[in-house]
Amino acid sequence: MEKDKKILCKPAFAYMFLLAAMLLYYLLSYTARAIFGVFDVEKVGATEILTYLFYGFGGGIIFCSAKDFIFDESRRKPFFAIVFIYITMIFREMGAQGWLTTHDTVVTKIRFFTNPSNPLYEKIIAGAIMLFITAVFLYVLIKYAKALWQGLLEKNPVSVTVITIFVWSVITQIIDRFPAEYRKATGIALYEPIKFAFKVFEEGGESLIPILIAIAFLQFHYLYCQDKKL
Repeated sequence: MEKDKKILCKPAFAYMFLLAAMLLYYLLSYTARAIFGVFDVEKVGATEILTYLFYGFGGGIIFCSAKDFIFDESRRKPFFAIVFIYITMIFREMGAQGWLTTHDTVVTKIRFFTNPSNPLYEKIIAGAIMLFITAVFLYVLIKYAKALWQGLLEKNPVSVTVITIFVWSVITQIIDRFPAEYRKATGIALYEPIKFAFKVFEEGGESLIPILIAIAFLQFHYLYCQDKKL
């Protein structure tokens, strides 16, 4: 058990985990493609189920870690803010960004607010929700930005993992949008095998974010709350 804790709390654990998990995801995806022919990783139910299972696992770790935060006044508010962001991520995965509009597809794009066809009340409600989510995110970011940067320079495992989560989230979004943006800019669609590789990366990469969050909470517990049982 102690050996497992030492491995988990190594600074490089988060991105070594990502490397191993993505290699496995590619192996499984290309194996399925070879067996079944055309294989759409976005439409296949297993990918979505896996993502929700990972969110459930991450939520369980956060719940079990609550006592590391709620009894410490300095940690309590940030913890609840992080829980709120995590719940928001689950709703996003469920497609909640489309629940607030009756005419458009999502409320997270500028076109929703500039489109005159969308009712004003929908824009007000969606805008208020988006502003609140942004404010909570900025609160957490501002509160921990300096500590995260210092921790990164000192190779603190928690800091490295949290920053890995941010960077990985940005990378998956770029990979997600690249094929469409490339086609829009050049008028040429990506070669299908390349498009498949991008899709595998985006779907697999996004599904691993809740696991990374769980890793960060476990590292925090083992490094700073060793006197408490998880």
